[in-house]
Amino acid sequence: MSLNLPDVNSRGQALMKGSMEPEIVRVARTTGEAYAWNSQNINIDTTDTLLSIRNDSPTKNLVIDRFIFNAGDVAQRFEVYKVLVDYTAAGTAIVPVALGPRGGAASATSNSDETGFDQVASNVFMEVSLLPTTPIQVKCGLVLGGGEALGIDQIGEGAVADCIAFGYFVDRE
Repeated sequence: MSLNLPDVNSRGQALMKGSMEPEIVRVARTTGEAYAWNSQNINIDTTDTLLSIRNDSPTKNLVIDRFIFNAGDVAQRFEVYKVLVDYTAAGTAIVPVALGPRGGAASATSNSDETGFDQVASNVFMEVSLLPTTPIQVKCGLVLGGGEALGIDQIGEGAVADCIAFGYFVDRE
């Protein structure tokens, strides 16, 4: 029988190796409930929403971990806001991409070129301005409870722009 003892330094302290992984990676690896939503490169109408995501889970919160914005062919301003009204989703349905090997369908409704609601300026909590063809990644940490949604509008719309949202589900406390 062999006993594996840790390596120790000259003072008798055990040496160990550790690593930290982002929560979204842990969730993708363990439960499979981490996803990416991509608006695609589209030319939306001026009054439509580039991307919307609504948490439809009755038992879990949806944590939006980060966004990647790409301005496309002209300078853009993206506005991220919470949707505080009930709405019927409309526009082009988006199928989320599972980020882990165990992923299945997400408990969320997501659309690109959304027409089911209008932005309310007082609900905007993030604005990102970009020069043409400039991508940027932005950490977020927004928590959507059951039935809550977010919308992303592009201001100064050109022929193409896109947004990718990354998020994961966690049990409500």
